[in-house]
Amino acid sequence: MNRKQVNKSRMYGSTDLVLNNHSLIFGTMNELVTAHQKLKDGQLQIVQYRQIQEADNSGMTANKRLLKAALIKIILKFSSALRAYATSIKNEELKVKSHYLLSDLTKAPDSILCDIGALLLGLAETSKTELPKYFIDSDEFIALRNLLDTFKSAIPHKRAATSESKVSTRNIGDVFKSMDKFLREELDELMLPFQFSQPDFYKAYKNARLTVNYSGRGKAKPAETVFAPEKKN
Repeated sequence: MNRKQVNKSRMYGSTDLVLNNHSLIFGTMNELVTAHQKLKDGQLQIVQYRQIQEADNSGMTANKRLLKAALIKIILKFSSALRAYATSIKNEELKVKSHYLLSDLTKAPDSILCDIGALLLGLAETSKTELPKYFIDSDEFIALRNLLDTFKSAIPHKRAATSESKVSTRNIGDVFKSMDKFLREELDELMLPFQFSQPDFYKAYKNARLTVNYSGRGKAKPAETVFAPEKKN
């Protein structure tokens, strides 16, 4: 959430608290009870979207980095073995095809890195019985296959999480708009009679309905109220 939304969210919470503290006063006024519940539901919706919006994806990124490092390491191991084998049998074509450097792999996009791994795996398969002497055995083949599969599955996860967060950002904005309209056009109107019958309650409500700018520096200052003041007769 941005700072304006955080400040509004605090205002919603303050308003909810005032209504909670004075619930006995309007307990028989069903419309206001229903409106109070609507305020609570809106706050819950904001919390749910905020959890998605502000979800920490750094763990996913860190895991992907580790996977990439492990994949690059085993690709280099296959590359070295294939180059050595190609040199021993004087196969220049195989030597060229299997020649990859750490700098090449580090700079390669994720999808290209997967393609390189698959290419070397295919080249190694044709010479599988010759590679154990170059420290590539069946366990290494299994390890490369597994890393390729795992890394491929990790590629869209971050993208999906980012997309979900963007959707949540739009949704949370819609909730704030809806909540502001509800407070202004419904809850504020339902509260009007209490300015005469329960002035302390009404005053506490109006104070809670002030959106305060919490900047995190110095004293907080009240912002514009989000509802129109009553006209004097």
